[in-house]
Amino acid sequence: MKRITYISNLCTTATLVLFILLGIKQGFAQQDPVYTQYMNNLMSVNSAYTGVRGVGSMSGIFRKQWNQLNGAPSTSSLTLSMPLDSLHVGGGFDFLYDDFGHFSTTAFFLDYSYRIKTSQTTQLSFGLKAGFNYLQSMLTQLDRYHPDDGYIIEYGDYTRFLPNFGVGVFWYGENFYAGLAVPRLLQNKYHKDVTSIEAASREERHYFMHGAYMLQLSPTTVFKPGITTIMVAGAPVTADFDFSFLFMDRFWVGAMYRISDSVGAYTQVQLSNIKIGFSYDYTHTQLGNHTNGTFEVMLRYDFKTKSTQVFPHLGF
Repeated sequence: MKRITYISNLCTTATLVLFILLGIKQGFAQQDPVYTQYMNNLMSVNSAYTGVRGVGSMSGIFRKQWNQLNGAPSTSSLTLSMPLDSLHVGGGFDFLYDDFGHFSTTAFFLDYSYRIKTSQTTQLSFGLKAGFNYLQSMLTQLDRYHPDDGYIIEYGDYTRFLPNFGVGVFWYGENFYAGLAVPRLLQNKYHKDVTSIEAASREERHYFMHGAYMLQLSPTTVFKPGITTIMVAGAPVTADFDFSFLFMDRFWVGAMYRISDSVGAYTQVQLSNIKIGFSYDYTHTQLGNHTNGTFEVMLRYDFKTKSTQVFPHLGF
């Protein structure tokens, strides 16, 4: 009875939070890349996730968005995390290369987390992220409707080194997690001497909220609903709803829905300490008339630091 009440309260809270988020009128200008398999790449946005799985791990994701569309984005991400359980801390780094036609971003950030117990079965992790984004823009090479566009001619080709830092919190237990993160707090301007278009020529703060709950349906089957929400000034709130099943602690099958944008599916397999995943999503906007979808490949390797160490639950 207590378990049913707990699940009911959790669902009610999640629903209220969701309605609050979707009711926010201020949207966002998306600058950070999005992923279909967020659940295996949380550290790239939330530094508090660093080391919480209890084992050192390296995770890589390659994403090819809007396949067959000329100049479409492609993203490569690499994260490495190591826990130091005796001090309740974790450390690591995350690397990103995002290429979008004549515009690219290279990012490198160091990550640190500190964990405290909130009960016998739950912990709260606080994270700090510090590093830089390196931007390269060659916008003068674009095919333009107005070739004499004054802004692009004067400011379209540039490189920028933008140091930044971010924060995050991550609360988790054996069968759930919930997190909030702001990966970049500083709103660096792309052009310091430009004031007339200030809002469109700077880094915007991205607010990430994510959570998931694992429900044991049978001795061999687990159901995991989850959500990842992104907010930033300039466009509507984005929310990814994720529904997946884990079979025999080894095989994942899931589906994803991104509000007003796309639907997708993924499959993952755990082979000892290696996890491999593949996803496909398709936009249901007008852009779908020009592309055959987005592909994403994920690979994670976990290090066993002790011969007796037991890996944490595969869902996290």
